[in-house]
Amino acid sequence: MINIIFYITAILITIPILATWIVYKLSLKIVDHPLKAFHKSITWTTFLYIIVVIFLMKIEFNIQITGYVIGGLLILLTVLIYLQWKHTEEILFKKAFRLLWRFSFLLFFFLYCLLVIIGIIRQII
Repeated sequence: MINIIFYITAILITIPILATWIVYKLSLKIVDHPLKAFHKSITWTTFLYIIVVIFLMKIEFNIQITGYVIGGLLILLTVLIYLQWKHTEEILFKKAFRLLWRFSFLLFFFLYCLLVIIGIIRQII
């Protein structure tokens, strides 16, 4: 039974698109609004994409980018908070974190797709 849980967890981490789809379907049953369910699935699976991109970079190019990812996310959060302060003179951390998290999903989803395509091409050649 423990092995089945480990295999399911490994599959969801290895293929985060599948995890996003599963979370979307579950959220759709709970929230009953497609856009809110989509946002929930993005929120819950962004971390998987970040982890998978870090592992794929290590596997494909033998580069450890964990520090760069953390530093980049902190710099981006700082820029978002600064822009929010300049624009409205009020800082809403929840809004800044949400924007950072959604941008991270887009960035790491794109990087995941790109790295998978690069990995497939490298296996073919």
